[in-house]
Amino acid sequence: MEKVLNITKNQLDALREVGNIGSGNAATALAQFLNRKIDMTVPNVAIMELNEIPKIVGGPKQTILGIFLRIMGEISGRFLLFIPESTSIKMLKYLIPNSNIESLTKIDEIESSCLRELANILAGAFLNALSVLTKTTMLNSLPYMNFDYAGAIIDNVVADMTAVSDKVLMIETSLIEEKEDLLLHIFILPAPNSLELLLDRIGVSN
Repeated sequence: MEKVLNITKNQLDALREVGNIGSGNAATALAQFLNRKIDMTVPNVAIMELNEIPKIVGGPKQTILGIFLRIMGEISGRFLLFIPESTSIKMLKYLIPNSNIESLTKIDEIESSCLRELANILAGAFLNALSVLTKTTMLNSLPYMNFDYAGAIIDNVVADMTAVSDKVLMIETSLIEEKEDLLLHIFILPAPNSLELLLDRIGVSN
């Protein structure tokens, strides 16, 4: 993992552009899915502790919807989608106009399927962009979804990564629908042994 910790500024800038391209694809897919204009923030790229991720969404005790997918292929890792409860409810009401949902603790199977499909679309759009950029096939697993504290979700879905390292490379962006104050956080966590290949494929290897 030392190579990750010693990553250069040029490499971070290149990875930020990777995040920009992937996030742009994801924002376009979300806009089409919801039939709304979606903007995105400039991606943030950082080396961080796994347990620091919940701070970005309000702290480890912040209750959120967390959706987790594995990235599979030569370049592997994790795709995390963090959605505040209020955003999840608003999106469900866009997709299911007759829905009277008020809490994610009471969603039915159709509503649950809609949220999983949203994650599939965002992950697929992001990874398709990365596949083209790196000329490497990248697939995503079926999504795992949980409504819980942000800290608990991180503990559950990336616990196996701590066996390799307690630090990760994070590419994070936010997707925003301004009028309705929608906010989603996307995190891409490449596996440490995939980072060197990723850097090589985007032309900034050591």
